[in-house]
Amino acid sequence: MLDLSHRRCCSGAGPGLGKSSRNICNVRDIVQRAPLQSPRWIQVQSASPSTAASTKAPEDKFIATTWGRFQQDAPQHDPSIAALHASSWSAIPTMRMPSTRNEEYRFTDISPLLKSTVVPAQNEVPVSSELVSSLVPEEAATTCAVVVNGVLRQELSNLSGLQKAHGAYVGGLAGAPKDVTAKLGQLSASRGGPFALLNGGAARDALVVSLPQGVAVETPLYVLHLTSAGAPGTTNSSAPRMLLHAGKGASCTLIEEFVGLNEDGTAAALEASPEQAQQPPYLCNNVAEMFLESKSQVTHSLASRDGPGGANFKSTFVSQARKSSYNLTEARLGGMLTRHDLCVVQEGMLTETNMRHFVLAGANQLHDLHTQLHLDHPEGQADQLHKCIVTSPTGRGVFDGNVRVNQKAQRTDAGQLSRNLLLAPKATVNVKPNLMIIADDVKCTHGCAVSDLSEEELFYFRARGISAISARQALVASFGAEVTQRLSTKAVVERVRTDMLRTLATVDLVGLTNAREA
Repeated sequence: MLDLSHRRCCSGAGPGLGKSSRNICNVRDIVQRAPLQSPRWIQVQSASPSTAASTKAPEDKFIATTWGRFQQDAPQHDPSIAALHASSWSAIPTMRMPSTRNEEYRFTDISPLLKSTVVPAQNEVPVSSELVSSLVPEEAATTCAVVVNGVLRQELSNLSGLQKAHGAYVGGLAGAPKDVTAKLGQLSASRGGPFALLNGGAARDALVVSLPQGVAVETPLYVLHLTSAGAPGTTNSSAPRMLLHAGKGASCTLIEEFVGLNEDGTAAALEASPEQAQQPPYLCNNVAEMFLESKSQVTHSLASRDGPGGANFKSTFVSQARKSSYNLTEARLGGMLTRHDLCVVQEGMLTETNMRHFVLAGANQLHDLHTQLHLDHPEGQADQLHKCIVTSPTGRGVFDGNVRVNQKAQRTDAGQLSRNLLLAPKATVNVKPNLMIIADDVKCTHGCAVSDLSEEELFYFRARGISAISARQALVASFGAEVTQRLSTKAVVERVRTDMLRTLATVDLVGLTNAREA
């Protein structure tokens, strides 16, 4: 085992990144050829719908003071969601919320959330059809589902375009195919962390996407998640849940967009708060489970544009069968505290996984990305690109990427690259690319770069009469565009671009340029 760990001010290396001695980073590269058990917070045992919730008092103070509200609020009418609740409630009393003393949350401080008064978000929040129309992409006008505080709102959704896809189903648990709903909770129970478990106990329903064998949905399926802020002094908590099953040879494009709501039902603007918020106005704790059968294809776009001070914890679990393809592109820019736990398992040979991530952390923002990719069969392909920009001394980006190539995954081609751009003194990024190789006939690469813009690229612009400030603006904007331009619709790409430029406008490029030239 080779373990290289260091904490230092990085000089950086890699395409498009030059030297910087003022920014703080922590980089830890691990390459090892030995089995490693993935950390698990708790083992969730399956339970039947009739299993009663545990009467044992929770050991954790945060759970003890808030969980009773969610048990009273959760519905019991649907057998599928009742079984999920029972299995979660039986395990939650013995669970403890993570802190910075836990390795997986070492750089992610969730104490502002734990100090909050968390209450269940209400279903009947007024949302105007004009707001929905302004956000739904034109190409998805007849294939859009609107989820408000974790519950599908039929009157705001339009799924009439799915009639052309014979047998496809998008809706709640009540009308979904029983063989699909039986899969609810299978992946999160075995691979999920503490927030996935909390979602299982608080979810009111689940959005089910079921594609029968051979069905190809030509138009993108757009899912708009709206979360409302709580009353002053409280944190509204919602638990959206999605279950996607793509049958053999089926294909679709899925777009998820997360937007915060003001008290009047309008979309919250993505403007960083000048001061650290005492507590988040809302918590969107969402889970997605995806089952891809043989030769199926799913293109997944994710845009997290949460309002100021919001908290968004997302868990995505993907199971890929033989010759299936999963392509993820995500951009996260809003909120005060966000985290995405992504776990993908290739469970068949000739499987393809591509992941693209862009994270922009401004003032008082913390964005965390933890990924696990398990390759268990021959001739699998995997490619991951993570790009992060931190624009403020009070901003932080976190990336922990774990790629495991097991013994049977011979002739695997896997690559992982993390590139991070720090645009302010004391801006912080904590990066840990992690490649574990047990197979011996593979082609695997990974790398990491943390720095400022490269001198060569700046010189290229200056030599053509372009000012240093204009050159920096162009280079920083194009740094994230490599990922964001892959989002599935022009409307979402443009909104993310506008949000990115708004945040970058707060950066003192003049001061950075003068300091660099001094």
